Amino acid sequence: MSDDFETYLAHERAKHSSEQALVTFISEASHAILTVALIWGMFPHQNLLAWLGVSLFISLLSVWCRKALVPSKPFYSIRRWSFFAGISSFQVGLIWGLVPVLFFAPDNIIYLAFIIALYTGYVSGGLAVSFTYHRNFIIFCAGLTIPFAARMLYQGGDPYTAIGGLAIFYCLSLVYVAKNSSDLFLASTKIQYQNKEVLAELAREKEAVEQAVAAKDRFLASASHDLRQPLNAISLFAVALQPLQTEKLGNEIVDKILFSLKGLNGMLHSLLDISRLDANVVENQPKHIALQMLVDQLCDEYQEKAPHLTIGCDIGQQITVFVDPTILYRVLRNLIDNAVKYTPQGEVKIVAKFVSDDAVELIISDTGIGIPEDKITTVFDEFEQLNNPERNREKGLGLGLAIVRRLCAIAAIEIELNSVFGRGTVVTIQLASARQGETVKAVSAVSVELGGKLALVIDDDHDILFGMQKLLIGWGCEVIVSDSLQQAIDKLGQHGSVPDFIISDLRLRADEQGDDAIEAIREEFNIDTPAMVVTGDTAPHRIAALKESGLTVLYKPIDPSDLKEQLDLLLSQATQN
Repeated sequence: MSDDFETYLAHERAKHSSEQALVTFISEASHAILTVALIWGMFPHQNLLAWLGVSLFISLLSVWCRKALVPSKPFYSIRRWSFFAGISSFQVGLIWGLVPVLFFAPDNIIYLAFIIALYTGYVSGGLAVSFTYHRNFIIFCAGLTIPFAARMLYQGGDPYTAIGGLAIFYCLSLVYVAKNSSDLFLASTKIQYQNKEVLAELAREKEAVEQAVAAKDRFLASASHDLRQPLNAISLFAVALQPLQTEKLGNEIVDKILFSLKGLNGMLHSLLDISRLDANVVENQPKHIALQMLVDQLCDEYQEKAPHLTIGCDIGQQITVFVDPTILYRVLRNLIDNAVKYTPQGEVKIVAKFVSDDAVELIISDTGIGIPEDKITTVFDEFEQLNNPERNREKGLGLGLAIVRRLCAIAAIEIELNSVFGRGTVVTIQLASARQGETVKAVSAVSVELGGKLALVIDDDHDILFGMQKLLIGWGCEVIVSDSLQQAIDKLGQHGSVPDFIISDLRLRADEQGDDAIEAIREEFNIDTPAMVVTGDTAPHRIAALKESGLTVLYKPIDPSDLKEQLDLLLSQATQN
């Protein structure tokens, strides 16, 4: 056995002994008092009281030793506990073994039966207390049996000689039984020790994994922020350049730049979706919606993208479902995108049907390449991609189905995937049905004329400031740009007007935060100007904090059409209020 296990075993024995100490003392004290009471009229009282006093003292000393010698106490050591436990066991056994030596009534059958019962009871009781440490039981039995058996053998004759011999035999028998009990305790303690070692190792590995994941998250958040900054500037420059480019070749190059940026933007926003889901800021807000309108829109969009396929839709007008429309839209978009991406020829079909009064099944099937049977359980994992060993960026990052799985869990949507390799895939999602006619139309922003609006843009990156300024000027805005809160306040004071809307980066100079800067400007000029925060920071805790702020948030690199849409929504809501 290893030294570590020996130490653990000694600690367990000491703790067990301490736990049994009080019960053992009560049992010993009550038996001592009862014994004295039963033989009170047979022997001198002073002798009985002296024996009782010594017995109680030894029992109390034993309790103190057991309570003081535990691993949590400073007096404890393995050697010290072993020594005192052995001494204590011998003393307790000896004080009871001396009863027939100090108090003996020859030819009194009743008394003889009493001390035999006393002896056998104490030997058996010692087994229950000392089975964890076989050596201590042997020491206890020796202290009890030697004086008892010696007194019987000394008396001689029948039945005393037989009783002395039987006492020795009985003691040896219980020593054997105690060895088996001690071995069982040893085996169970070893299993317990091994389990604790396994749990400790798992805890260490879990902590190491958590630290690695945290380090990975910090790296990805930092890398994401640093990458999004220049990409955002490039995107703004390209859009601002587009109306100024008059040459055909120049327009084609700008279009290709924008196309590449759009693909890159899509990949970054897939990572952002994972971060938002990790941050638990995606809320489930179910509504009654008409299913056909949502699916038809997606089918029309993907039919234009994939004219070589037949994309069919069979959704009855009467089918309405109760689900979060945004979550359902993102789930269906990812599923249809996947179906189109992995179907070289043939068709993609979307069908809905009632399976009960309370449930609707929506089935997306394709005639594509299918999924190998051994991969079906892994396709919902992050970064898992089939048929893309070259990691073609046009096929994405392998996050689509991972996002689908998490969104379905949030919205309590049941999803099932079946596939035959080489023949196609069928994905079935089950939605709660709604009562006919209870639909909610999608809320869309009213296009707002930006011409003449005064925009305040705050960002500590001058390339982004320049690009945002040119983009907003192209939309007809008057623009004030600043790289800090104080500069923004100064420029607004010089201009003599308050902004119609504010766009601020989240991270500013000198540890300033964009949401704090927006609030400070509102307080400074006593206005409730519409505002949004733009950021490249996708750390889950940052996303959660921005969610709490209530501000509109756009993530870099910004799609100018998304920016325009959010500005329309912000300004139209401000007008309505």
